[in-house]
Amino acid sequence: MNIGLYFITSSDFGRTHEELAEAVLKAGVKFIQFREKETSVRKMFEVAKRIRKLTWEYSATFVVNDRVDLALAVEADGVHLGQDDFPYEVVREIFDGIVGVSTHSVDEAKKAEKYVDYISVGPIFRTVTKKDAKDPIGLEGLRIIVSSVKKPVVAIGGINKSNIEDVLKTGVKGVAVISAVANSQNPEKSAKELLEIVKKYLNE
Repeated sequence: MNIGLYFITSSDFGRTHEELAEAVLKAGVKFIQFREKETSVRKMFEVAKRIRKLTWEYSATFVVNDRVDLALAVEADGVHLGQDDFPYEVVREIFDGIVGVSTHSVDEAKKAEKYVDYISVGPIFRTVTKKDAKDPIGLEGLRIIVSSVKKPVVAIGGINKSNIEDVLKTGVKGVAVISAVANSQNPEKSAKELLEIVKKYLNE
């Protein structure tokens, strides 16, 4: 399972979730996660529904962050869980789609491996996007986790054009970005540039 460039939407950079989703889909990104923590569930549902429609149009995979109920309601392809969200063992029983989980250590990754389809690892570098981000694990920490599990690993946290190649060299199957695209003057162009680098390493 090569995930490639994995874009996580954010409304913190002056554009809507939908605007960013459409920009990266135009660039060729095939894996999108909707992440929103500050608004009502009804608003989340409406936004997620619109992104779901866009991802269908572009034949892309759509994942909802945290909320398995929302993922089910909008017919998302997957749900992404944090360590404090609904337990992945339970989600696996009630949700047929892709299940991903955020991890920060070999122990967390190995525990989750049996129940999930991919393992997100981070932050790799220091990041300002996630308010409660833990200390960066660095490239070496990432390399250790990649070699400890058989499921595809997606790296996240502070990844941009200047360090993405180093991250890809660790053997990850996906690289997740937010601000490297969302905070760019031209999100579509930035996504395209990152995608070109990712494709080179993952032979897509």
